[in-house]
Amino acid sequence: MIGELSRTVAVVLGLWLVGVSVFMFVSPARAVAALAKMGGSATIHFGELGLRTVGGIALILAASLSRFPEVIAAIGWFLVASALVLMVLPRRWHAAYSQYWARRIRSMTVRLAASASVIAGGALIWAVI
Repeated sequence: MIGELSRTVAVVLGLWLVGVSVFMFVSPARAVAALAKMGGSATIHFGELGLRTVGGIALILAASLSRFPEVIAAIGWFLVASALVLMVLPRRWHAAYSQYWARRIRSMTVRLAASASVIAGGALIWAVI
């Protein structure tokens, strides 16, 4: 039961990555503006980190059901660990880091990154189904 629920959450995570890639490709300026807001408020900061943690735990639990258990588990552990680190660091550091990159990323770079996101999302879905 937990394995199937985790697999479903992992598929939703993959679909989210594909959706984000479409958003990034169609509207790179709005994607950069969204990036600039990460960490900007406690709600956005902890909302993002909470979702990252849930996704990471789902990947850890679904790993044994996937085509690449070690890789999927490692990605899950990375998501959980990075979220926990960001939760204990001052939120303003997260906000400053997001704004730093938002000022430097060009629209074409966002569109290229969208390709990586769609590939990652599709690969994740394929790996856990």
